[in-house]
Amino acid sequence: MLLTLVAPRPVFVAGGTTDKWSDPKGQFLAAVGAGPVFRLLGKRDLGTDKMPVPDTPLIAGDLAFHEHTGGHVVTPEEWQLFLKFADRYFKVR
Repeated sequence: MLLTLVAPRPVFVAGGTTDKWSDPKGQFLAAVGAGPVFRLLGKRDLGTDKMPVPDTPLIAGDLAFHEHTGGHVVTPEEWQLFLKFADRYFKVR
């Protein structure tokens, strides 16, 4: 529900394969479930309902998902993905 309440704002959902504090599969399913609301509001969802293999980012839409290999840590690679995603919305003038 929280992801649908955030729509149509951009959202980047992330988790780790061995993260005991999160549920990457549940996070992905929540993002898929929020997809219709994003589309209703004219935004792009994940573009799929099939969970990608770890380390395969889905960042083309306004709703993004990435599951990195590892635990409850944001990796440097994941930061780069997030910054690439955020660059579409925050422009330096």
